[in-house]
Amino acid sequence: MSDTHTTQYHFYSNSYSKHNSILSMNSMILFLCIATVCCAAFQPQHTLPLAFAGFGGGGGGGNKGKGKSKGKGKGKKKKQNKVAPNNNHLFTPEGRMDHIKARIAAADLSPIAKLSLSRTTDGQLSLDVDPNNMVVIDNFLGNELITSMRAEAESLLPTLVPSQSTRWDEETQSIISYEKKGVLSTQIEGGTVGYEKSPRLVEYIVTLTSHLSAKSNQILPDAYHLSGDEQTNKLAVCLGDGSYYDKHIDNLGGSNDDSSADDLGDRRKLTALLYIQPPGSHDGQPNYPNESIDDDSRGGYFRAYDVPENDMTTCIAPRGDRLIMFWSDSLVHDVSPSYVNGDNDRRWALTIWFVADKKKGVIRPSDVTVEEKHFGGSSLNAIGGKG
Repeated sequence: MSDTHTTQYHFYSNSYSKHNSILSMNSMILFLCIATVCCAAFQPQHTLPLAFAGFGGGGGGGNKGKGKSKGKGKGKKKKQNKVAPNNNHLFTPEGRMDHIKARIAAADLSPIAKLSLSRTTDGQLSLDVDPNNMVVIDNFLGNELITSMRAEAESLLPTLVPSQSTRWDEETQSIISYEKKGVLSTQIEGGTVGYEKSPRLVEYIVTLTSHLSAKSNQILPDAYHLSGDEQTNKLAVCLGDGSYYDKHIDNLGGSNDDSSADDLGDRRKLTALLYIQPPGSHDGQPNYPNESIDDDSRGGYFRAYDVPENDMTTCIAPRGDRLIMFWSDSLVHDVSPSYVNGDNDRRWALTIWFVADKKKGVIRPSDVTVEEKHFGGSSLNAIGGKG
């Protein structure tokens, strides 16, 4: 990646730096040491596994087959006990991962494939995937699993560090580093020790990376294909007192056109953000897409800015067990100031960035119109050489 690109993605991304690694699934051996079951996992700076001892992993076939077996098993036990099968299978790593696979299989991902007219680099109009596409799925994992993931996140709180970012400073006319107010974060990296600290967070990252990417690739054009064995992630918490995220695009750095190069730049293509709030955190409030930051004084709303011409803002509450997906290289968004009345109000979010497939995937080039509209012309002249 060029120096300009590096500067750009530092500037526009409040959630990533060039020092954060893409985790490679093939080299992450995760030991799921529950009873006598030992499964594969990930090491720092590399990825999560596609296969685990005793059960299959990776690829679209896993979703399909697992969905059949889950349905068949549920049917057999239905008359005996309608609740016990679900509770029991969440007691084991295999059961929890099977549960996540089934939830992915049932998810409607079609909104991210919606097409619209977009302008190409030479000024021509072309039919392409809409850069503002979003998927919002409520009750994604279920109360029991999201509650246990929340407990794991809270247990990691003492190990989190102030979340660092960079921004353009108008007064000094330069890029400055700063700590986000009241925001702490860490990268979930795993290994034996990491898994012991947060097994359910690790299992979620492993399963979502391989299975959601496979399902997405079935409905998306080649340029939007995702790697099934690489990702990067961040667990972050807003402690309140007005903590917020500045307006940004997760990845405006682009990537190297030379596919043979070792450094392909910032390849993050699709963002999947899971709110691990307590279940029922926003019960009784309007549902997506009719939400407003005025609905809840606790704030912490995700705000998506439709670009480049609609001048509209979509507000999304940090509702517990809500999954949000959007294009990392195009959607302008921020987080409204967050306030808390107690520990249960802390805004926890686990973000996974799916990266573009090395052979097929393409990162959108920086859109000058979008940059000027949302970030101003002076900073672009200094940072990106555009104006």
